[in-house]
Amino acid sequence: MIPYRAVRLILLIMVTAIVATGCRGCLKDRFGRFFGGNAPGAMDPYGSIDSSVLPDPIRGQTPQEIPELKRIYFAFDSAELLEPAKAQLRQNAQWMQSNPGVAIQIEGHCDERGTADYNYALGQRRADAARNYLISQGVDPGRLHTISYGSERPDDPGQNEMAWARNRRAQFLVYGAQ
Repeated sequence: MIPYRAVRLILLIMVTAIVATGCRGCLKDRFGRFFGGNAPGAMDPYGSIDSSVLPDPIRGQTPQEIPELKRIYFAFDSAELLEPAKAQLRQNAQWMQSNPGVAIQIEGHCDERGTADYNYALGQRRADAARNYLISQGVDPGRLHTISYGSERPDDPGQNEMAWARNRRAQFLVYGAQ
């Protein structure tokens, strides 16, 4: 007869082996979601090339912020689009649809609270939220590229609620503007 402890040990080893082989690639997927999506060149859920990879024609160009594309702002520790942000995104989408020759870089930003890794991930979720909403408004996903700067590029260097609110944003830069 096999001792009870030996059976428990064998079961523990088997469960560990099953979990380990079943989760192969889990970390890659988890971090990919935070840092720009899939592997370079992979397809995103909308059928376009991963949004963090700039196509050759615009790679190396310097994008510029233009007054027609307004920034949107987020609540603390959130990537959820607020109603004023959705309204602004609808206006931005109209401009983008009437200017089909430009590519757009969507930058996600955070305030300084939180770790660097957390803020990069949150900034990416903010940029992705804006991108997905623009796509739902009919903007070609192949024109929209995202990047997160976390808290590395504050709009306001202050350390108070007003400054932090201005830093929790997504902004839109244009490649190929006239």
